Amino acid sequence: MRAWAYTDRGGVRERNEDALLWGGVVSRTAMGGPEEMADSGDAFMGAVADGMGGGPGGAEAARAVLRNLSSAVLPAFWEEAREIVSRRLADTSLELARSAREDPSLAGMGTAVAGLWARGDRALAFNCGDCRVYRIRHGYFDLITKDHSIVYELYSSGAITEEEMATHHLKHILTSSVQDSPDPPRAFFREIPLQKGDAFLVCSDGVWEALPRSEMERMAGEVPPGEASARMASALQGLGCRDNTTFLWIG
Repeated sequence: MRAWAYTDRGGVRERNEDALLWGGVVSRTAMGGPEEMADSGDAFMGAVADGMGGGPGGAEAARAVLRNLSSAVLPAFWEEAREIVSRRLADTSLELARSAREDPSLAGMGTAVAGLWARGDRALAFNCGDCRVYRIRHGYFDLITKDHSIVYELYSSGAITEEEMATHHLKHILTSSVQDSPDPPRAFFREIPLQKGDAFLVCSDGVWEALPRSEMERMAGEVPPGEASARMASALQGLGCRDNTTFLWIG
């Protein structure tokens, strides 16, 4: 599998507290455009993390969870995959708690994360917080993770529309995240079969809040993934997003 990676601090934030994982952890202030990452073969882990807490804490939390995920070994049996990811997320929470005790300025650090773990003809999508994984099949973007947020609960109940989630005044209140706590975070998992031609978008909330699903589908069209990811990055830059924006386009 190939991937195109993009991260940017956006038009308002002074820092970029997002990070991404593809082979190694990538953490930068900005990219001019998507960068094609090395082909990982038919077994891979890709993930995006969106740090919280401000200052250095959020960025370090995002890097920490991706470091822990990057050291996981793809299991021979899929029954082990959820347990391994859950353990890495819990280990990160303990690590963040230790860091906050040693440096009180880091108190409140945490991160949302979403990722895709695949081998052969199956994949495991997961998330904690409001980072997302979309499957792109025949030009359609199917959301295959579930946000841990107040607005997602409102959307699921039919109280608000998908578009209203991006602008709702409660959109930043999460119901689960990887944070500086001894308690393990609650994560969502979905195992999915892969079909030839499937692609995936793993992204932070800065992306899906700025670009409605219909707009992402329009930009993807029938063009190759490299061009589609370039269109998405250009659109995000043109919007001057208030939040950090980070994505992995895998396909």
